Amino acid sequence: MEKTRPTDQQELSHQSVPMVSRKSFLIVIVIALALLSGLWIWKAVELGRVRSESEMASKTLKRKVSMQMDSGLKSQLILLSKPLAWAIRDKMISGNRQDINVYMNQMVKEKNFEEISIVDQRNVILLSTDKKEEGKPYSTFYNSAFLKSDSTKMYTQGGRTIIITTPILGLDKRLGTLSIKYNMPNPNLD
Repeated sequence: MEKTRPTDQQELSHQSVPMVSRKSFLIVIVIALALLSGLWIWKAVELGRVRSESEMASKTLKRKVSMQMDSGLKSQLILLSKPLAWAIRDKMISGNRQDINVYMNQMVKEKNFEEISIVDQRNVILLSTDKKEEGKPYSTFYNSAFLKSDSTKMYTQGGRTIIITTPILGLDKRLGTLSIKYNMPNPNLD
């Protein structure tokens, strides 16, 4: 087979096909890269905004959960202090201070309970898990206004420390006040 040279007609048809110049090709590539870079930057900014919103939502949720946990724990502590006061009342009426000390010392062994005291009508600490406080005025260690309520109350001592006071009532008079010092645990929601 012999190679034949293309005819003039074939040469003309090849020449009429437009050729893309190198300059036009480079311009198209630069524009495509600019568009891709712009898209990448826009997505990066959008991702940063979404992350920021997510972190804010997470912090808000953690704060709400922490507040609900604290509220639930405080309610349980108030509920716990009432039967403890009734048990102490029974032992106070029978004059059994040793059992009262056992109740209080067992409670302080539990996590976050720091100190428990029994305060008389003159605001003097009768019994305490901290023996150095016994016989001293309650106002030396705590706010004496905590003792004025006729119902169970909770007060903030500072930071996450709370004081729960519950009146110990006899049949016809107030026998004293139960004071519980409790350190609220830091919620670990991470």
